[in-house]
Amino acid sequence: MIKAVLLDMGGVLLDTHGVSSLPGHRLDYRGRRAMLGLLRQRGSRKVTLDDLESELFGPWHRDYVGRYERMRDAAWEPHLERLRCKFGGEVDDRELLAAWFAPYAENLTEIEGAGKALQELRAAGYRLGLVSNVPLPGDFYLHQLERWGLAEPLEAIRFSYDAGSRKPSPRMLLEVLKELGVSPERAVMIGDRRGSDVAAGRAAATRTVWIRSEFSRGPTADATIDSIAQLPALLASWQEQKP
Repeated sequence: MIKAVLLDMGGVLLDTHGVSSLPGHRLDYRGRRAMLGLLRQRGSRKVTLDDLESELFGPWHRDYVGRYERMRDAAWEPHLERLRCKFGGEVDDRELLAAWFAPYAENLTEIEGAGKALQELRAAGYRLGLVSNVPLPGDFYLHQLERWGLAEPLEAIRFSYDAGSRKPSPRMLLEVLKELGVSPERAVMIGDRRGSDVAAGRAAATRTVWIRSEFSRGPTADATIDSIAQLPALLASWQEQKP
């Protein structure tokens, strides 16, 4: 019997508009302009957009491309510190990252049917947890889940940036299951990426459900659905099966 449902965030609960859950294109540019304005307002000396690229975003991205090999996310802190040391300014890491993230965050939206599905799952008695790979501090994304009413049903949450581990490592899944008091064989991992979500679930010895997407490389899941809206019915059908 399934007792716990572990869910990915992007592509499952929130539409993060792309692969990385990061600002891209015009939203990246708007965010960089906002970060630049904040730096100048707080006393940074003659910092430019080119400086942001050479001292912060470029070095961070070079670290970021190796995240799967390291099984942890690239840290922003050393690059932000270097930027402040070179140009000055009284502004902390969170303020700078929040300025960059804000235009992108305004465009994040709930996946259709996600909130209803979470309520149905909770009403059916499942313990719900979130296990998500994210490239920024998790509270940025938690705020968006709260904004759309998606955080309240979740009893345990792990974001990779804060956890120091990322899927396909099973570490975050096992931590959440321990917090929920549920053994892996009584849990299921739901995600839209076979190479990370399904692989992590299998490594943790849970059952797995893949939400069909372009991210189809990786282990085969126990079941495939087209959206989270179909999940309550799928799990109900599993529970009805004879041992």
